[in-house]
Amino acid sequence: MPRLLITTLLACFLTGIVWGAFPGEVQAQKAPKFWITNFERKRFDSRKHEGSIVLSFFFVDCVPCIKEIPQLHKLITTEYPDAALLFVDPIGEDSPEYIKEFAERLGVPVPLFYHDPLGRLAKKFFKGRFVFPTIVGMRAGSILFRVNDLGPESLAKIDGALR
Repeated sequence: MPRLLITTLLACFLTGIVWGAFPGEVQAQKAPKFWITNFERKRFDSRKHEGSIVLSFFFVDCVPCIKEIPQLHKLITTEYPDAALLFVDPIGEDSPEYIKEFAERLGVPVPLFYHDPLGRLAKKFFKGRFVFPTIVGMRAGSILFRVNDLGPESLAKIDGALR
């Protein structure tokens, strides 16, 4: 258990991502343009996607993420099947193999997972600090929502934004 805590804190420190976000606050109205490649070497380019995009920033040892990633996957794929769903791990210490095992353990398709070991994508969305998990929704170049859990208030924000 202490190893897990030390690894988690070290990973956050080394990537420049620090605990202490402001839950629910949207940092910017305009969504940054980005591209990222998944483990199957398929590139996702936000400039070419016309529908909604839901990004879930996580790391493998994040306890709330273990519960919420399968819930978010089920919600988006059943209620909003046209939305692109990307699970993005911005922690350099999480190896691709470890992330793939994590996805398989959660029963979520591996092609939905992306590794951003330098945190470049996270830095485009957050000016400074944020907590895990952070879920961001966007469409047509605008940020629709930013939530840090899948509680009733957050689910209402997601539903209102994606409908």
